[in-house]
Amino acid sequence: MALLERDEQVQAAAGYLAEAATGHGRLIYVAGEAGLGKTTFLEAVARAAEAQVAIGWCDGSATPPPLGPLVDMLPDLPADLWPDQATRQEVFARLLAALKDPPGRAPYLLVIEDAHWADEATLDLVRHLARRVHSCRALVMVSYRPEDTSAGDGLRVLLGDTASATGVRRIDLAPLSTGAVAELAAEYAAPSGAAAIDAATLHRVTGGNAFFVTEALSAGTTEPPPSVRDAVLARVARLDETGQRALEVVALAGSRAEADLVDGLLGDGLTALDEPLARGLLRHVGGEVVFRHELARLTVAAEVPAGRRVHLHRRLLAALTERDADPARLAHHAFSAGDHDALLRHGRAAAARAAALGAHQESVRHYDRVRPLVDRLEPEERAQLLWDLGYECYLTGRIDAAIAAVSQARDLWDSLGDQVRVGDAWRCRSRLHWFAGHRDAAQEDAVVAVDLLEGTSTIEQALAYSNQAQLHMLSTDLDGTREWGRRTLDLLAALPDDVRRHEAHLHAINNLGTMEVVAGDLEEGQRLLLDSLQEARAANLEEHVARAYCNLGSSAVAQRRYDEAERYLEDGIDYCTERDLDSWTFYLVGWRARMHLDRGHLDEARADAETVLCRAVDAVGAVEPLLVVAQLGTRTGSDVAPTELTRVTALAAEMGEPQRLAPTCAALCQTAWLAGEDGTEIALEAWSVVSGSDCPWHRGEVATWLPSDVVVDVGLAPPYALERAGQWTEAATWWREAGCPFEEGLALARSGDPDCLAEAVRVFDRLGVGAAAGRARTLLRAAGVPVPRQTRSSRHPDGLTAREEEVLVLVREGLTDAAIAQRLVISRRTAEHHVASILGKLGVRSRRDVAVVAVPEAE
Repeated sequence: MALLERDEQVQAAAGYLAEAATGHGRLIYVAGEAGLGKTTFLEAVARAAEAQVAIGWCDGSATPPPLGPLVDMLPDLPADLWPDQATRQEVFARLLAALKDPPGRAPYLLVIEDAHWADEATLDLVRHLARRVHSCRALVMVSYRPEDTSAGDGLRVLLGDTASATGVRRIDLAPLSTGAVAELAAEYAAPSGAAAIDAATLHRVTGGNAFFVTEALSAGTTEPPPSVRDAVLARVARLDETGQRALEVVALAGSRAEADLVDGLLGDGLTALDEPLARGLLRHVGGEVVFRHELARLTVAAEVPAGRRVHLHRRLLAALTERDADPARLAHHAFSAGDHDALLRHGRAAAARAAALGAHQESVRHYDRVRPLVDRLEPEERAQLLWDLGYECYLTGRIDAAIAAVSQARDLWDSLGDQVRVGDAWRCRSRLHWFAGHRDAAQEDAVVAVDLLEGTSTIEQALAYSNQAQLHMLSTDLDGTREWGRRTLDLLAALPDDVRRHEAHLHAINNLGTMEVVAGDLEEGQRLLLDSLQEARAANLEEHVARAYCNLGSSAVAQRRYDEAERYLEDGIDYCTERDLDSWTFYLVGWRARMHLDRGHLDEARADAETVLCRAVDAVGAVEPLLVVAQLGTRTGSDVAPTELTRVTALAAEMGEPQRLAPTCAALCQTAWLAGEDGTEIALEAWSVVSGSDCPWHRGEVATWLPSDVVVDVGLAPPYALERAGQWTEAATWWREAGCPFEEGLALARSGDPDCLAEAVRVFDRLGVGAAAGRARTLLRAAGVPVPRQTRSSRHPDGLTAREEEVLVLVREGLTDAAIAQRLVISRRTAEHHVASILGKLGVRSRRDVAVVAVPEAE
């Protein structure tokens, strides 16, 4: 069958491959709805390519094995690509080296199909390649269904993260035209001489979806069936019983079934597949049997009667067990067969393997499947499984689930009389409660952990001490951090040197280093933090690397050291993302949002904040992005702000830490100022806690809003000390040189000086914060001073930003907010904000009105 209406896309792929052959590699996202012909298109590209081709598939039939597509490709890649016991990072590095210098003269063509089903490790591999492929002799093509991605899921985040990467491109496959449908209808009718189905009707019913069209035509009727399911089942019904039973086996075996596996399960051997192959329901690809389309496989699998389905899954499980198949695949068939013993065995193995490869989301899914069966295990094994599940939930941001699992493990160890494991579980719960924003519970659990472990002279006791040091650090208590940090290091010095002792040591010096930076000893603090980072990276201790990046990055943002902050945040986000460490990834992205806001990059700030908030992040991870969205709202005049401010104020109050209370207080006081209200009561309430903090930046954020008669006898960070002293122009200069335009404008506006107020208006206008500019104008008018005309922050006559101009074009095309978000790879909420801003700047009330407004000439 001819490949219809894809010549332009095939030529584009050939061009990208030609660029790759010269060392300018490309990664192409191939987007199209289910049944649109992505696989057929990719096969056509592969057939025509003068390249070394390797193809991998993402499996939607089960919890996928980590890096499944890469495993599929291994026979066509260098033999030493994945040695035994290699870490994921080693494998990624070896693959990249192979793509940079392929054996022979031909470049590589790597194809990853159905990325909407990809496991987290595979998405990380795509991200890794997307950022580096431009220096390779390789073309990587990744297909996916846009309708199966949603804001916040792994693939959608990946698309956004890599959209601007140097080597990344995108090909969108469109439905077939009526003409192409007519051509197909005539082709199907020709052999029999029958009249062709009416093409216009068929196009209307199928929407031009290539798979739906061919299934309808293959059903052998003169009228198109009402659904693709009906079309597939009509074709299946024309098979004899042997062919139908064989089709069921292939459907339940998964997206791709090995021919010899199927051969052993069919009474008539592979001859039972002759008719399904002849009728085009199945294809024989290499050593595998596959459905012509996954939609057909899912349709057939769904129709297998329950009893026969269980029976076939049991046979598949037995056959695959003999082959020592991947544990994730075995766990899927064990689950579907209702074989609880096998599910426990293979599910635990699959979870452990996924965790080892950094696919922590998949690991949690496997543990969730076996968790209802834990009562079959001995108490010690049961406790360990729950402990492992708790840790994986912790790494992936499912903090409440982690607390529940660790608590159950603790109770089991308590019943076994294992005091050390019980104490360690209390220590772990303390950490988890802190992540959940439960400060009091975290402190209570920390005390219990120390009491239980006191005198045991164990690593667990040292960890309990270091946890106390961490809680004091998080409360910006310098003396407490130093005291518990010293006790930790003294105890560790008396313990045998091993990996766990090294981990505890890194945890302790991270706490100490962070606190020294926060308190003002930047040189000593950074020395300790960088030591902890380098040693943790060398030992591949992922959690400790993540903590170091978080503390280096967040403290640099808080102290307005943005060049350092950007480096630590970007490196940390790359590291944590590639290892599926969601809790830390989104914490870092939240702080990057804060950095963007401080520097006046409002669109970037909103995008980062909403990326975090659309995920189920823990309380600690939500604070910064909530503050960013709230302050974007108050500064620009959005009605979103009050809701977000209420949420973040409640979170900060429950946490009770100066590092949360101070910025929240500052946001509330700024909001009051913008509204012409007095925020001193808010500042006084926060000062009762923050004044005792050992952080001059936290103290400064609150002290600048205190009444002038309040005595401030503790040190403040430089810009806040200038503001507190009434040196507003000097403070504004400090903020400008640091790269903080809003704070610069705010200092000028709060001075009350007419010249400063006029300059504040100009600063706020350039920044695009209308509410702040409006407040400054109001103060100027009240002083009887002429108000500056509104300036424009873009070259567009109506003041649209570059991004808003892009959105305007799509609005004129009639796209919805969701469609705009999909096209520009932004969140729907961001698209809504852009559209609302455009309506306001154009002075119209609705999207319909935008279409009739004349397009002005740019000046």
